[in-house]
Amino acid sequence: MVSKLYAAHNAGKATVGVDVEDEENKISDAAAKGVLDSLLAKHWAIRYATEAAVTVLRVDQIIMSKPSGGPKPKANPNWDEDPDPAHQ
Repeated sequence: MVSKLYAAHNAGKATVGVDVEDEENKISDAAAKGVLDSLLAKHWAIRYATEAAVTVLRVDQIIMSKPSGGPKPKANPNWDEDPDPAHQ
C-alpha cells in the first residue's frame, strides 16, 4: 500500500490517500471522495495530546518519587495540648 501511495504521489496525484473501505485497491483520490483534512487541526491535536501525556507522566513521577532525605521531625505525642500551669 505504501509503495502504491509513493507511485501515485510521484505521478503527480497529490490528493491520493489510503482508502480503508476499498477492498481491492486500498488507495483512492481523497478529494474526489470529499475527504478533506486540515493539517493545522491535526498538528495542534497531536501537540496538545503530547502535552497532556507529558503532564500526566510528570504528575505520576512526582507522586511515585520517594521522600527526600533530611532530619526527621521529633515525635511529640502531646503537641496539641495546652501546657499545664501547675508544672511551670
